[in-house]
Amino acid sequence: MSGTGTEERLALQDMLVGYCRAIDRRASADDAAAYYAEDGVLDNSAVGAPVAEGRAAVRAMIDGMFTSMASLEHYLSNFLVETRDTETAQLSAYVVAHGMPNGGDAFSMRGAYAVDASKVNGTWRIARLTFTPFG
Repeated sequence: MSGTGTEERLALQDMLVGYCRAIDRRASADDAAAYYAEDGVLDNSAVGAPVAEGRAAVRAMIDGMFTSMASLEHYLSNFLVETRDTETAQLSAYVVAHGMPNGGDAFSMRGAYAVDASKVNGTWRIARLTFTPFG
């Protein structure tokens, strides 16, 4: 981590944790998508999902998750923050996700999130979140 203090690092971690908790707690899709910049990207293509480009598309993808899943749980660890400057940063974290589709079998995924973040009006937002599975 270079060029950022503890408060900024924690704010970036809180951004990612808040996003995952909004999904896990089944907050509104608007609440979960609000963690993204207006032109943010959600890339789960490594597990067969389409890439959602723009907050409206991210919101639609999250809404689809809420509709198709009975439950989701995310567990994050091994955070690493690297800043580019005072307005952009990269954050990575390991993630274990457990899910229960409506009418389906429970599943677990292990992998890593790579997040490009940017400050929007003084608040960190997800510019791009990419999930890469392990194994």
